[in-house]
Amino acid sequence: MAKVGFQAVWLIFCVVFSDVAASIGTAQEPVCTSRFDYDHKMLQKMLMLEIEQNTIKQAIGELKEFLAKQTETGKEMQNAFGKMTSKLQRIETLSSFDGSGSTYVRWGRISCPWNGTEQVYKGFAAGSNHNKGAASSYLCLPEDPTWGVYDDTAQDSGTIWGAEYEFLYRNEYTFFGKSLKERDVPCSVCRTKRASVLMIPGRNVCYGGWTMEYKGYLMAGHDTHHATDFVCVDQEPEALIGGGSNENGKLFYFTEGRCGSLRCPPYVHGRELTCSVCTK
Repeated sequence: MAKVGFQAVWLIFCVVFSDVAASIGTAQEPVCTSRFDYDHKMLQKMLMLEIEQNTIKQAIGELKEFLAKQTETGKEMQNAFGKMTSKLQRIETLSSFDGSGSTYVRWGRISCPWNGTEQVYKGFAAGSNHNKGAASSYLCLPEDPTWGVYDDTAQDSGTIWGAEYEFLYRNEYTFFGKSLKERDVPCSVCRTKRASVLMIPGRNVCYGGWTMEYKGYLMAGHDTHHATDFVCVDQEPEALIGGGSNENGKLFYFTEGRCGSLRCPPYVHGRELTCSVCTK
């Protein structure tokens, strides 16, 4: 009876396995004639499944690699398209000028905005030494000076110095995502076909009907130094290559509100003022 029972169970198992094998797509159901025959066929099936599994894994890996290459190629094409579009916009802007317009300085950047402007020149922010008076204004000196008659010996004269960012006691990474301490300041002179230019202190949004040229932070010399102009430094300032040593000269500091004669609100004591340069 035990032998008969074992054979019956064995036959049932073979039938069930045959059904399972058929359900996973085997082309031919196994025929079980003995335990050895069953083990042999099971090993064959397992080997075939492992081979098929490895083949699929390899195909998936190759597909992923192909898609990654396609994505990278797509990014390169997008970058190239963006550059060509920007170049076309610049050409169209230049061809649209009719001789009218206005100019402004973009402090802290070496380029002009892509909004209907052309770059007249780029250069270095400069001015009189912060401790020695003379002229109060900031200047944007070109990179390619030309000379008249000159005498290179130092004499009694007005002097001009380079400019540095002085963002003392602040987390520069909070404002700019990088450190600019003691770095030299670039600038760019830009021309727009729009006739009017207005620097708005205390706002980084232009009023209705005006075009934004750039926005940033209102800056000037320190209130214990000689007087300077207020200028608008771009909210994403750059620095000149090299020139990281503390040479001072003309300095750029944040400008904060001081309540009293200044109305608070809307202004806030100790808060850095924003600015925007707008055209119309």
